[in-house]
Amino acid sequence: MIDDAAVRQTDSVSRAGSGPERHDFPETYRRELPLLTRFIMKHGASSQEAADAAHEAFAAAYPQWSTIQYPARWLRTVAVRVYFRARLREDLPGELPTTRAESHVSTNIQLSDQEREVYTALAELPSRQRQVMAWFYDGYTIAEIADELGITKESVRQNLCQARAALKARLSQRGGA
Repeated sequence: MIDDAAVRQTDSVSRAGSGPERHDFPETYRRELPLLTRFIMKHGASSQEAADAAHEAFAAAYPQWSTIQYPARWLRTVAVRVYFRARLREDLPGELPTTRAESHVSTNIQLSDQEREVYTALAELPSRQRQVMAWFYDGYTIAEIADELGITKESVRQNLCQARAALKARLSQRGGA
């Protein structure tokens, strides 16, 4: 069950859209699905796990679509929660009932070798640094990231700095540069 009351609904107009196009679910689905899937992959998910989480977020959004003020941010928040809840279920011992669909809907996400390297390097970062980088790579400001993650702006800046340094070191080691 998704805690809709806890999902903050603030976002910049440039990403969320405005006017009638914001409420066009099919168009938003086509535009945002690949972006949302990549966003979840930046949190360490495989492409299939990310696609599943993205689809579940859209499924949760559909019944209340007209009430969601900032869809891009809402979808990212919900998709991350879906992904981490699924990982938690996988990490627990014993059989748990699954709420995820048994069939997988494929997406047209094609990653270049360079993107795969970046996602692998992101997956090696500590969780908070990975979260901050995922939001930052999707174009959110330091203030928006701080608000969404419930941390200070300085903490966001510090995590960005540390993550960038770690990514630079890891990627230069792999590339031999």
